Amino acid sequence: MTIDHFYTQKIEEPKGSNNWNDVGVPKSNFYIGMISQVYRDSAYIQVENLSLFNHRNIRLVSLIPNSINYFVVIDSVQGLFIAEIYQSRVNSSASVHEAMNRGIKENVYPEMAVNVIGILDGNKFKLAGLKTVGITDKVYIANKKIISMYLNSIEVNDYQSKDTYGKTIEHQKPLENLMKLDGSESQSLSLQPNTLFDRHLMVVGTTNSGKSTSSLTILDKLVSAKKKVLILDPTGEYQNSFSENEIDKFTLGLDISLNTNDVEDQFWTDFFNVSSAEDSNKASVLSDAIASLRFQKSIGQSHCLIKDQQPVNPLLYNINNVKSKEFDLSLLTNQIRNEAVKQIQDSGQYKFKKDGNLFNASTWLIQKVTYFLKSSLIKNFFDSQQENLFEKLKKFIDSKNSKSLYLNLSRISKTDTAGRTIVDLISKFIIDNKTTNNPALVLFIDEVHRYISRYSEENGLISIAREGRKKGVFLFLTTQNPKDVPEVLLGQVGTMVIHRLTHSEEITAIQNYLNQNTVSEIPKLNQGEAILTSINLLQDIHVCFEKSGRSHDNSTPLL
Repeated sequence: MTIDHFYTQKIEEPKGSNNWNDVGVPKSNFYIGMISQVYRDSAYIQVENLSLFNHRNIRLVSLIPNSINYFVVIDSVQGLFIAEIYQSRVNSSASVHEAMNRGIKENVYPEMAVNVIGILDGNKFKLAGLKTVGITDKVYIANKKIISMYLNSIEVNDYQSKDTYGKTIEHQKPLENLMKLDGSESQSLSLQPNTLFDRHLMVVGTTNSGKSTSSLTILDKLVSAKKKVLILDPTGEYQNSFSENEIDKFTLGLDISLNTNDVEDQFWTDFFNVSSAEDSNKASVLSDAIASLRFQKSIGQSHCLIKDQQPVNPLLYNINNVKSKEFDLSLLTNQIRNEAVKQIQDSGQYKFKKDGNLFNASTWLIQKVTYFLKSSLIKNFFDSQQENLFEKLKKFIDSKNSKSLYLNLSRISKTDTAGRTIVDLISKFIIDNKTTNNPALVLFIDEVHRYISRYSEENGLISIAREGRKKGVFLFLTTQNPKDVPEVLLGQVGTMVIHRLTHSEEITAIQNYLNQNTVSEIPKLNQGEAILTSINLLQDIHVCFEKSGRSHDNSTPLL
């Protein structure tokens, strides 16, 4: 296609219609200048005179060429390039100043800088590669026809379902009207789900920046499109957003629980926050107490194991041969007290004997475990009488239908370690049990910085970030503190919706996702406005999210 395919050559009076929408605007009205300088990553336009910078209304088309962040099309011998203006300026000199004061616009030659996005290939724009514009190529403001073609070309990949012979069955349907192109009320953007999630998606932004609104909009489109989503909600703000027909809803600690038989020792050391190197002695005592309670459970006893005065070898043999991991969590504090024993030799055999020093050393651990277990929410969560969390997750993963699952964590995520450990447990279960034979799913976690340490190297979420794509598990994460998200996890994110950030360290954490011209715009974004950046898009784009209309319990009370 040539540039004349997109622009009318002259205005003709509309026949049988008084609507000037039916009439094109001549190409000459969109002309702004020629390419004067070409660099590897940008080019400069020499505007022929200042009068071409004037704002003008032609029929129903409004042109504002003296600003930035709008698209232009460059007619080159190599093809038709689309580019975005990121700088406009008039050279400062005495003669220019005098000419502007006297209104002699023909003697002033403005200059504009553009970022070349792509080149037209057939009926779509694609990455330009090594091709670029040339000196004296003519530049025109992009009209609606070109912008629509650009938006239809914005996705780098076309995702397709294929049969066993490699033949395309169907193309992936886009999520319709997902967001609007910022600055345009009529241009809506529709994207394929895999464009957003193929390398995982993260939404970042400060409080009241529109982060929750954009997240709910994307969730709305996913659920409406019958995509499987597992929602982990730490605050309960999404609990009324979806109906029971769309999604199965459960609250951990209320109507769904976990059996102590389902988890390993490492879970308990993380849960009670004694997994660091300096807490190794406390972790050892905790592990011994749990092992003792497992033994008591296996022989049908409902009280603590009293180790004092018992022979060492026979007791340890019996404890070590217990296969079940189930125990009575309510007895844990008292059992830690009974672990304060040392081994002594008595009448030719070793026995356990109480030791005051060991008891004193365990006091801190006793206080910590007591504090955790005082919460009725924790007790209810480890209640084997309720529906089992792992059974529900397995059923959800294996199910061939598209119904999503919502888990409200607000009752048990009161402490960082409890919430973090349970989210890690769920993440590991998903990555261990998901296979390519199961339908693909999206795991949504709100405020992910609460549930993973920035220094983590091994974690369930990191495992999903690294291995999830090949199993069909895609992450959808939100955070207001990207600097608190581990670099190893942040490095696996391929798509990011960036709302307003004001702290320099937060901006620094995500600036590698953006070009330098865009980074400076982040603190200026209004509520709902965002920068969408992705390895699956031609370039970063400015977008605006509108409220989905679903209920959302995140309003801020008035003071």
